Amino acid sequence: MAKIKCVESTTVTSQLTSTFSPTVRTTDQLTFVVEYGEDFRVPLVMNALYQPLREAISRLRGWSSATATRAGWQHLTVYLDWAGNTAWTAAIQGKTERLEIRDVYLDYEQCPGGLWMIGAADFQGTWSASLGVDFVILSGTTAATLDGTPGLPGFIAPAVEVVGEEQVPLQGIARVGKWLGGPEHLSLVTFDASVAMDLDRVYLAVAGMFYWDTFTWQDFLDGWEALFHDAVFAVQIRTVTYTLALVSSAQVYQEELRYTAQLNHYFCKQEEDYQHQSERYTGQRALVPIP
Repeated sequence: MAKIKCVESTTVTSQLTSTFSPTVRTTDQLTFVVEYGEDFRVPLVMNALYQPLREAISRLRGWSSATATRAGWQHLTVYLDWAGNTAWTAAIQGKTERLEIRDVYLDYEQCPGGLWMIGAADFQGTWSASLGVDFVILSGTTAATLDGTPGLPGFIAPAVEVVGEEQVPLQGIARVGKWLGGPEHLSLVTFDASVAMDLDRVYLAVAGMFYWDTFTWQDFLDGWEALFHDAVFAVQIRTVTYTLALVSSAQVYQEELRYTAQLNHYFCKQEEDYQHQSERYTGQRALVPIP
């Protein structure tokens, strides 16, 4: 029978609520259930980003009265990141969590044809948006790697369906598979999760207040302040279940079908929500700039 074991202890970058160790469900599967403390929490006070945004525009000659465009927004955010503003850089790059499983030993001498090693991460947490801001501005990804072999794309996706300070369930999945021809050591297994601000959606949200008409960067700043005044967003990962398992080719095929269906369903739903939000914003009243 195939056997799998973790030779060395695992490590994570964030604070944990308690120590953890791998649990052997069967001889060919290891499971790690990790409970995170407050360290992996991404709070975003949007109005705190208004000041560096305003200062950057004031330093760029002629920008305040220039027409605001999506291309200009992209250049401006890159400039802010380059300028080294801590709050802005953190919002753009997001916060990344990594779990490392060191030196996994696989022994399946009775299976000379080889097996698949499957690594999976299932994230659970919460997302909240305060003060009635009901569109998605945070985005995230998950990634899994088995000894240098990248996995299929995953996600951490805040999906806001309520207004106020409600806690909305946050879920994300990541999987990776590696074909193994015989007994061996995997030197490193990693799972990464990141959460960052979706800059394109932020721009569209503010631009939608102007009926998509031409507006200046000063108008954009006024719109930002009006829309995000006192708005606070937060994402927190609470638990993650990591699983390593040895499976047959037939099992891998079925797993990939299920996983692909999950991803397709998720991204189709996100596109529908995105289109709905765009249509709604085009019908709103034009913003009167704040004096």
